[in-house]
Amino acid sequence: MKGTHGKEKTLSQNLSEAIEEGDISEEYSEEAELPEQVEEELLSEEEEKALQENIKKEKTILFIGILGVLFLALLSSVMTNTGVFFTILGFSPSLITLIICLFLVEENFKDGLLWATAIFMPIIFFILGPYINIIANNQLDVPALTGINLLLSMIVLIIAFLITHTMNTKKLEEEEYTTIENFNPENIDKYIHTIEDKCKALNFVIGRVYRVSNGGSKELREKIKIPSELYNEFNAIRPEELKDSEKREDAINILERIEERLNTLLKQEKIIFSTKELNALKKLARDKTGKDRIIDVLSVNDEDPVQDYFLGAVDFCQVIIKHLKEMK
Repeated sequence: MKGTHGKEKTLSQNLSEAIEEGDISEEYSEEAELPEQVEEELLSEEEEKALQENIKKEKTILFIGILGVLFLALLSSVMTNTGVFFTILGFSPSLITLIICLFLVEENFKDGLLWATAIFMPIIFFILGPYINIIANNQLDVPALTGINLLLSMIVLIIAFLITHTMNTKKLEEEEYTTIENFNPENIDKYIHTIEDKCKALNFVIGRVYRVSNGGSKELREKIKIPSELYNEFNAIRPEELKDSEKREDAINILERIEERLNTLLKQEKIIFSTKELNALKKLARDKTGKDRIIDVLSVNDEDPVQDYFLGAVDFCQVIIKHLKEMK
């Protein structure tokens, strides 16, 4: 499990360069219309479905890996005229590693425990090699099998991670606009699309970190997610309508609400979540009393570039608001 303290200092320093914490607005709260509630519920269900599909594929890859190792053991038995029991014993570090990963994948696939298992099981096999060889009538090449088991376990875990990470995780896509150097009102839809992508990426991180298996709940996640209706409201404003001062004010108001919601992530967990919700959280690298900022908890417990998502979204909001206010 990763610690928070070393990383938290870096995050705090970087975030403070972009945002003056004294200007952080209070927690955003607004009563949602019934259609908006339905839309948020559907979004939450989609994210949960995507997460479950991700876990299912991870398990499938690991199960295939187990079958592959068993096939190699049987093939080795035939090619070397060694008993099946002995060849399976020789590949036992890989089998044990993948079986452990199969059971733990639903808890925290990215935790160092799984990678550590893939490394330490072959080491344990190497240390116990002389005793294992007694059982196997000295038919096992322990040093060679140690290397093979280490390689097999790491290959399967890497494949599982790469495939599921690219296929089922909502990653921030390549965008045409990463900064706004020359603001053009005609490109406002592309600017807001960039903000939307970054906010959606943050929402998926929130869904993964504060998921049910970690003690989170839908109610807890809804307190910090960026509502999708905000993007829909902005997308309803056409670029040519920004020439109208009233429409510009509407656009600015929406962006300020998005920024305000983003600023919620800079607050400590105990300010946003109830005591009951804090006590329910488990298996996360965080301060148990809720003194850690939400952005830090997300960043430490997920491998996505959470800080980049956050700073990018805030920066775009601030720059667009500035230019809209300067328009005549």
